[in-house]
Amino acid sequence: MFDAWTASFTGLAPGGWERIGAWVAALITCAVLSYAINPNPVARAMQFLLAGIAAGYATAQAWNLILWPRIQLLVQDPRSYWAYGVFMVLGILLLARGVKPLAVIGNLPLGILFGGGAALALGGALAGTLAPQLRASMVSLAPRYYGGGIVGWAYAIDAGLLLIGTIAALAAFHFTAQGKGRLGRAWQSALQGLGALGRAVIMVAFGVVYAGAMVTFFGILVSRLTFLAGFVASLSRGG
Repeated sequence: MFDAWTASFTGLAPGGWERIGAWVAALITCAVLSYAINPNPVARAMQFLLAGIAAGYATAQAWNLILWPRIQLLVQDPRSYWAYGVFMVLGILLLARGVKPLAVIGNLPLGILFGGGAALALGGALAGTLAPQLRASMVSLAPRYYGGGIVGWAYAIDAGLLLIGTIAALAAFHFTAQGKGRLGRAWQSALQGLGALGRAVIMVAFGVVYAGAMVTFFGILVSRLTFLAGFVASLSRGG
């Protein structure tokens, strides 16, 4: 039976696979877009299909590109690559989280995973975001530094807005008790004002990120609608 299926597939006319792929892509696109009209089982089935394909592809890539090459290195030279063995044992222990009597064993690799991930995230935020942003805000506000004239003033104003926005965004995360005395209350009021401005700056940044995501979404939507229009046009031409 398998030979019969193989013979039928290999006996397709030239361009047959392309036509089958176009039909499958068109049907899946229509099924996914039907969710915009009304949630239905077909659209949910396409979501499960996407999740399954993505999980299978990620698993295959992890095995072929990460696990299997390191297993080979560990078997060939255990003395040099002993650390791979430790990591693999920790990974196997992590699977114990799915078994209630053995769940406590998985706490060790889970703690290492969360601790290392938190340290990496904090270090990356400090070294990759906060420090470069602070460095970028240390700029001259003098127009003559940028050549003077209208262009110099434009660059100076841009640098000033960058500096104010950075300080205000950092002030939005400043939480202290009410200051004592006239100077303390004045400082607290200034921080509150800067914090309010910083929250507005953060909301604008979130809006820009959301707008970028929506542009990407509509770009994909337009590409799929264009594909469907071209597919229908090819069917009307008898292609």
